[in-house]
Amino acid sequence: MKAWWESLSRRERLSTAGGAALALVLLLYALAWQPFQTSHRRLRQSVAEQRAELATMRRMAEEIRRLDGSSKTLSMVDNRSLLTLVDQTARTAGLGPALKRVTPQGENRLGVQFDAVEFDQLIPWLGQLERDHRVAIVNLSVDRVVAGRVNVRAIVQGRQP
Repeated sequence: MKAWWESLSRRERLSTAGGAALALVLLLYALAWQPFQTSHRRLRQSVAEQRAELATMRRMAEEIRRLDGSSKTLSMVDNRSLLTLVDQTARTAGLGPALKRVTPQGENRLGVQFDAVEFDQLIPWLGQLERDHRVAIVNLSVDRVVAGRVNVRAIVQGRQP
């Protein structure tokens, strides 16, 4: 290799050395600098997106705190009165024909009466009231009428979220 280098004229040596230096610079750019810049750009964008998301979460948390503070008395459940909620969900669950009476039992309580309701329809509805609508079952009385059907007297109460 040394013999080959010395056989080159001065002009050829400068051209070869310049070409090698240029190739080295291009190689460093392609393998080091350009990936670093791409990664840096991507991370800056990610940080900006996460800051925007954090600001949104903080606004939502403040809204939740504001709403939580304003709902110390719970006369409404899911933006509906407790009476409306119980009646609508019972009818949606197919319990409408068996629903005989819904009576207020105080500010946030209702008495609910079903006659000859299907037990297998009633239990999921009661679970849905507690789980999805935050309504507590205060008192429950179930009497068997015939196989699969029961008479029910219940007192339900809205709970705070």
